[in-house]
Amino acid sequence: MINSGESESAADPAPPRQETTPGIEAPLQGRVALVTGSARNIGRAIADRLGAAGASVVIVDIDAAAADAAADHLTSLGIPSLAIAADLTATEGIDSAFAQAEDRFGVVDVLVNNAYARIDENCFGPFLTIDPNNWERFFAANTTMFFGACQRFARALAHAEQTGSIVNISSHGAARAHREHVPYDSVKGAMESFTRAAAVDLAPWGIRVNAVRPGSILVTDEAVDWGTGGRQDTQIPLGRQGNPFDVANSVLYLAGPASAYVTGQIFNVDGGLAAQARAPQVEPHAPAGPTTLTEIPATLRP
Repeated sequence: MINSGESESAADPAPPRQETTPGIEAPLQGRVALVTGSARNIGRAIADRLGAAGASVVIVDIDAAAADAAADHLTSLGIPSLAIAADLTATEGIDSAFAQAEDRFGVVDVLVNNAYARIDENCFGPFLTIDPNNWERFFAANTTMFFGACQRFARALAHAEQTGSIVNISSHGAARAHREHVPYDSVKGAMESFTRAAAVDLAPWGIRVNAVRPGSILVTDEAVDWGTGGRQDTQIPLGRQGNPFDVANSVLYLAGPASAYVTGQIFNVDGGLAAQARAPQVEPHAPAGPTTLTEIPATLRP
């Protein structure tokens, strides 16, 4: 087991669960969040955001060193954290990750499925060239990850008679296809169908299931000024790429009490990309429109 610098034998008690509605500044106070694929990029931003909102955070990633570094960062900020290296494409890896999380913090009540297994470069490319065996391996590995994690999470909550929230990280490829990405887009489409079906089945248990569908998000291993967003992109209505914290903020909403009456939903976080039929560059009749307030007729200005 890889943790955030504490002894392996140490079993820190879970923080007391808050009986009243958490405050705005710490909406996840007393909660335990497990985030898969959270050693870098979007997953790490999600882990950081949930930790800043009061949750104890479990970093699960196949990259042991990167997971340990992510948990060490949270620990340095005073956020209870645990790093676990695990292969979530197998049921054994899923069970082990949850067991370690429960040993440290108690029952996990926020699950974010962000992990993705590439498996083989030959899973991508022109449809006619995809090896059926690679297709089967890719689809099985990736659907096993989110199905297995959700089931293990929900069974533990039902046994403990607690409620919780699942947030699946999808992709705009589930609704608008990437070229030469048939396996990837198919898995994300399956994830969104799973989200709706699981939400209905788990609603009687008080377990909510939603998904976030990121659009064009700037991800990098280099340092990024998360406050300013990604690069400018005139094809996106809001004029820029997103950054990982744009996604993380939506995950926080879906994980916390503010979304208590929301389940089975797919949230686009894409700067308006899914809302437009065509980019302005290819829209034949798109007016340029005013670009500054002074270009708006005086009688129409606020």
